[in-house]
Amino acid sequence: MESILVVYRSETGFTKKYVDWIADKIECNTVLFDQINDIDLNNYSIIIYGAGMHAGRIKGLKKFKNKVFGLDDKKVIVFATGAAPYTKKIISKLKADNFSESELNNIKFFYFQSGISYEKMGLINRTVMKTYNQVLKLKNNKSEIEAGTSKAIGKSYDHSNECYINPLVDFLNQILNKSLNE
Repeated sequence: MESILVVYRSETGFTKKYVDWIADKIECNTVLFDQINDIDLNNYSIIIYGAGMHAGRIKGLKKFKNKVFGLDDKKVIVFATGAAPYTKKIISKLKADNFSESELNNIKFFYFQSGISYEKMGLINRTVMKTYNQVLKLKNNKSEIEAGTSKAIGKSYDHSNECYINPLVDFLNQILNKSLNE
């Protein structure tokens, strides 16, 4: 039987919500990234990393990759949560900005739309987001993307939905079923 560990970072609670939904569907252990040194990663055959996005980057991904790359026979899955809608163009950009082509041959990536929580955001991030929104509001001749971004980041919202994890859960079930049949 494959053993699964979900390692995650969740500053505003969106990623934690998705981790809890995954743990309800698949037998796994979960651990905050800050506690990864307390875990023997060799005890797991599947390691999942989940975190939110910041400026197009998956938070903590580089440190996570440094921890798991080089471990033998590990299946690695990464998911990101973010305020951007799920579109092919956005997913392609996230992959290009966060993974090399060779990494994408070894890592399965998923994206789950979540939202923005100014109430749970740290002071620096909240200030940056509010400032960016003010700049966009004041800009003349905004592009369609800039206008949409300004509207989207104007206030807190939550578009999280448990059904977004279904492709990841289906993928895990395929792996688990395959290992049972071997």
